[in-house]
Amino acid sequence: MLLMIPLLGALLSGFICGMLGYYVQRYGVTTLSFTIAHSALAGAAISLVLGFNTTLFTLFFAVASALLIGYLTSKSPIRRELICMGLFSLLNAVAILMLYMSSTNVLSTVQLSTILWGSVLAITCEKIIAIVTIAATFLVYAVIFKPQIDAILFDQKLAEAEGVNVKLHSTILLLFVGSAIAIILRITGGFLVFSLLYNPVASALLLSKRANIQQLISPILGSSVAIAGLFASFMYNLPVGASIALLSSVTLLLSYVSRVTINYMLAQRSVRSKEGIGEAFTVHLNRVLIYQNVSDTVRFITVPAELPTGTGLPSETQRSPINLLDS
Repeated sequence: MLLMIPLLGALLSGFICGMLGYYVQRYGVTTLSFTIAHSALAGAAISLVLGFNTTLFTLFFAVASALLIGYLTSKSPIRRELICMGLFSLLNAVAILMLYMSSTNVLSTVQLSTILWGSVLAITCEKIIAIVTIAATFLVYAVIFKPQIDAILFDQKLAEAEGVNVKLHSTILLLFVGSAIAIILRITGGFLVFSLLYNPVASALLLSKRANIQQLISPILGSSVAIAGLFASFMYNLPVGASIALLSSVTLLLSYVSRVTINYMLAQRSVRSKEGIGEAFTVHLNRVLIYQNVSDTVRFITVPAELPTGTGLPSETQRSPINLLDS
């Protein structure tokens, strides 16, 4: 019973991060979500120093930064990656500065280590309810706007040409990502929350080339890694964020090795199948035989009309090779 609530929290955290991570990657907003995650960390640092509610202030900071990034990327002539990197530097500086200016009591609190590295004890019933609410809301949104989302996933430029507001849907996705990170921040830690957001979808992309399978694999891997990391943290007294990050990285490495191995086996199978073809084969179609040597070019051999069906190949004097380019 002691691990039931943390186990459920890890399961849901991995699921929603894996699910959102797939859309983040397909929308091409990886850098934007990276910046939002650090804005949540900055909000948590400010809340510790000022004595505010950490979860609510982190959520406010994450949502505000998502809206700000959505506005700036749509109005500024500067590329959005540069905008995000500028905000990322600013937010990191704010977080470090607030921690530097804080008192010794703040630096020695359990809350600070929880925000930075994560903790099993940070998973509460309230956070589980919040995660379920975010996941359910996103699923409802994905069902209602499925045609628009599918168009964006297929090709953003074509979607814009069809009248889909790509920037609006990208901003909505960032709001969901910011909200999820604000809740999960205390579970995995501010510096390691990306392991649940990016590694599962990267593994899914390696394991399958079909989009629907990738959508299924990513949250499953996220949940599995989160649960395994939670157990490792509990059994060996390790930071839960570091445990999850290490296991997700190992999963990504194994996925890469599996993809390389599968590609190698398929290549070897293709070579063997080509070697197994007979030295010559014939196709009888409209009284024309196609003759091919494995090491030679294709030759068309016209069979005389009076030659009975089933007769063997003509002799060398009867064969009349035809250049494929001329025909």
